[in-house]
Amino acid sequence: MLLIIGSFIGLILLIALFFFVFRLFSITVFYIPGFDLFFQYTITAIPYLLFFAAYYYLYNKIKLSKSKVAKIIARLLLLMGCIIGLFTLFLSTAIFFHVKNDALRLFEDNGHYALIAQIIIIFITAATLASGDEKEKDWKERRKAEL
Repeated sequence: MLLIIGSFIGLILLIALFFFVFRLFSITVFYIPGFDLFFQYTITAIPYLLFFAAYYYLYNKIKLSKSKVAKIIARLLLLMGCIIGLFTLFLSTAIFFHVKNDALRLFEDNGHYALIAQIIIIFITAATLASGDEKEKDWKERRKAEL
């Protein structure tokens, strides 16, 4: 019983130690000149890096699809998603560097719609690739095929 209680208390102390170390690290790092700008741009770029990783993953899955129509539609959707991603990353970078423009102000207010569009493109591309594959057999059909 003491081992369980000691493990629980040790886990709580370990979590507290992690928080203390990370807080000390963040306070120390923010005294480096220019690091706060680097951190802000990293936070701006992370969603786009995640989307590009998803596009790369789906691009590799296109080769495995058996349907030519699904391959063509998926490639077009990925191309459209990459273009939207690059364009919005460019606009976000321009906003980060404080470029003054009315179109950028409009994008700054509505930039979340571009991220939503990319999520929708990823889901539609995945659904298109899934529709090009043959129907998966259920457990009864697999058992009949094994016998």
